[in-house]
Amino acid sequence: MRQLLKLCSLLIAAATLPACDALKGPSPAEQLERTIRQEVNANQHELEALIQVAEPTVYDGFAWRRGEPPQIRQRTAEGMILLEDASVPEIIATAVEFNVPSFSLVRYQQGWLVVFRNYVSQHCQAVYAYAYRGTLPDTPQCADTLFAEQANGQCQSAINSEWVVFKEWFFAETLADDGNPICQQKAAQGWQAVAR
Repeated sequence: MRQLLKLCSLLIAAATLPACDALKGPSPAEQLERTIRQEVNANQHELEALIQVAEPTVYDGFAWRRGEPPQIRQRTAEGMILLEDASVPEIIATAVEFNVPSFSLVRYQQGWLVVFRNYVSQHCQAVYAYAYRGTLPDTPQCADTLFAEQANGQCQSAINSEWVVFKEWFFAETLADDGNPICQQKAAQGWQAVAR
């Protein structure tokens, strides 16, 4: 009887073990996208209040963390430059009013990016992920095939009618230089970073 129970236990374990692969957690990309969606859905009113204050200014970037001075940037031909003497107290007052402990906003096309964080894809790309308020009519929908086929690119996934998750990626050449075998394989296939 004891051997029969042991045999049954082994058979059950053997039958369910392959199913454990299906129980894997989300990838870093899936987790970050989920986080962006949750943050926008939970804080849309606060984010839109910050954007409403930022929109009429001549500035193109704002970053602030409670207890630190704000960073205000303006886009030039050389890129985004940090302005030493710029001041927009209204945006900090709005953050404090809505209890936003930190934020980073960047003007992009006809809308605003809320900066989240980046990650390295399984295809050796540095991926920058944002929430974007506005529309990106010429940007394709995100799909795993885009990342697999394009060394560099952009894509979007709708959060709601006013917001999207926007991703931009570049081939991580430095990882190939550092000896990462996947990155070296992609470099051998001709992949290289190209700025947009």
